[in-house]
Amino acid sequence: MKFIVPLMVIIIKRYILLALILSIQCGGANGTSREYSPLPPFKDVVGPSTPVAADDVPPPPYCVYPPPPTKPALPAPLPPTPASPGDSPPSIAPAGNPPTPSQAGAPPPSIAPGTGSPPPATTKPPAPGAREAGVWCVANPTVASAVAQTAMDYACASGADCDMVAAPGAPCFLPDTLMAHASYAFNSYWQRTKVAGGTCDFAGAAMLITKDPSYDGCRYVYM
Repeated sequence: MKFIVPLMVIIIKRYILLALILSIQCGGANGTSREYSPLPPFKDVVGPSTPVAADDVPPPPYCVYPPPPTKPALPAPLPPTPASPGDSPPSIAPAGNPPTPSQAGAPPPSIAPGTGSPPPATTKPPAPGAREAGVWCVANPTVASAVAQTAMDYACASGADCDMVAAPGAPCFLPDTLMAHASYAFNSYWQRTKVAGGTCDFAGAAMLITKDPSYDGCRYVYM
């Protein structure tokens, strides 16, 4: 019994395989086998195959701009006005040249008789006792005493005339204060060196004034 069942399975499989083979052969005999046809050749021409004449091609849709406006005509120049008899043409000075004193209405300079040239200008002498306007270098009263002392020592060692404040009895010794002595030393140094580029600074210990600091017999030099 145990050998009958496997034998029947083998027989059934053989019948199925035989049926498949017969069905394939019958289909080939009847001409029903499927055949794949090749794809048609590729064409890169879109539209009709016949060529189109060049005259029949429509123009591309270009933008049409209106023609530029014509240049407006300039108005005709006005005719010159006739000059009335006896009128002289106006004198026009060249551009960039200032008018001379005679053109500006200023009276001409007086000329000394027989010389042909104007008289020399005379300067008025200063009044007696008047002081000449100038600039002096004095000590800055807002700096510390140590800074003023250091700056005065530098000025005295660099060419300032410190003999005027060095000892009692000197013309500028009084008042006997540091700021008074430093002012004289700063001014003496600056007046002698300003032509060569000397400055009135002394690290902020000095400043410039326009009033003459001279007093009594002490004269602050001005060059």
